[in-house]
Amino acid sequence: MKEKEHEEQLKQFFKHQEDPLHLKKYVREHPNNKMAWYLLGREYDAQGKRGKALYCYSQAGEVYEAFENKAIPVSQESLQSLKQWEHRVMRKRWLNRLRVAALTALVLAAIAYLPPFQPSSQPISSISSLPQDVSTALVEQTKVYYVTAGKNKENVGAALQEMLIKERLNSYAILAYGKPTDDGKWISWLKPPDLLLSVEGKQDAAQQQIYYHDAESCSCQPTDSTKARAIYQSWAGQREQELVLRSAIAAYTRKNGQPPEELQALNKPYPQNVLPGITPFMQQLYDQQKELITTDSPDLQSKNQSVTSPGSAPETASIGSGGSDSTKPLSGPSGLMKPLTEPIRIVIDKTNHRLAVISGQMIVRSYPVGLGANKTPEGTFEISEKVRNPNGKSNGDFGSRGMALSDTLYAIHGTNKPSSIEKDQSLGCIRMLQEDVEELFDMVPLGTSVTIGKGLLPSEIKRGEPVFRLPLNSNEMNPGKVYKWLD
Repeated sequence: MKEKEHEEQLKQFFKHQEDPLHLKKYVREHPNNKMAWYLLGREYDAQGKRGKALYCYSQAGEVYEAFENKAIPVSQESLQSLKQWEHRVMRKRWLNRLRVAALTALVLAAIAYLPPFQPSSQPISSISSLPQDVSTALVEQTKVYYVTAGKNKENVGAALQEMLIKERLNSYAILAYGKPTDDGKWISWLKPPDLLLSVEGKQDAAQQQIYYHDAESCSCQPTDSTKARAIYQSWAGQREQELVLRSAIAAYTRKNGQPPEELQALNKPYPQNVLPGITPFMQQLYDQQKELITTDSPDLQSKNQSVTSPGSAPETASIGSGGSDSTKPLSGPSGLMKPLTEPIRIVIDKTNHRLAVISGQMIVRSYPVGLGANKTPEGTFEISEKVRNPNGKSNGDFGSRGMALSDTLYAIHGTNKPSSIEKDQSLGCIRMLQEDVEELFDMVPLGTSVTIGKGLLPSEIKRGEPVFRLPLNSNEMNPGKVYKWLD
């Protein structure tokens, strides 16, 4: 369906121009579709049937509040009508339940006369990570959004409305509450979010199904979130690879003026080693979405961040405060955002001795580091060189990995003095533990922005489980050079 046709369908749907008889039949067949209940309520309102309209609005819940921008009105007269309507509905339900119970009793009685069950000698197969009705294709098409402005009915309702109207949902979508960091300034990627609702999107907007999974944010009886949780976990497992891939392509494009013609250009030998290698999933994603990835990858680092010389003040306005395009939510008061869509950047906090991998408002990783107090410069730099085993061995003064900052003598590197981590004992460089610097080396591409300052990050430490690793497809060592970083 074309974009204009989809938008026109949405407009017609939200103008409530459906046949009321069709809607009445539809909500009977789909009692959990809150949007259909809302639409039917508007039809009853237009007919002056306030009691029936109120009942429909109560079934619509947050969908009504999201589109009407107000709570459901309940007068004494309409409340009495609602009770009478509910009484008739509940009576029919109880009659149906009695019929089902009688049939169940007959079935159980018949089962009692069956021969005893003999367990199979075959072992039980392992349970798949995805439900039977969920395909990997559905996971790949799933859209995930975070609410960052607070988990309440108003924000969730506004976010839902924004998702349905401004974002085209023709597959599966999840709205989650991103957990804030300890200082409340960032969203933590590694803290599992609260799943608030899921939407089974359809080409026909009127058939979109909404399921609420969080009682606090909807003041309702939540539905089972097993399917949504399984889809989210599978989706999240691939997002870090996609983030690294898009960040690497953005960095390559910035440096060369055009995107790479093939992914192998990202893992050339030193000194053009943007990344150590490419995973099969990254290659598959590139093959399927090459045009989208190479033309639509945001390149916000170059727009709002400039490389500065040592000692200049860092540009902290955009960090964690929504001060730049890279950290603003999509729009509206709900704080709706798409996680891990902005290029990777590094932020180093001299106060807390922390180094964080950042994407937009999200902290993807946070490591402890060793610094040099006033000897460590403040400002914004970029990773101008990546080298494996800078001392020619993994246990030298600079450890197993090194990343130079803007062609200076300052670098992020490993150390053979692990006791110096979280202390000011270096001559200005940023020291990291071996397992931390090796993960960072694989995640951040050549050309990544690095901001160093004070009071920028929370003190919590967040490492990946499992550790992020890329295959080694190139020679990243430089034995012909003696590195004289300031350690």
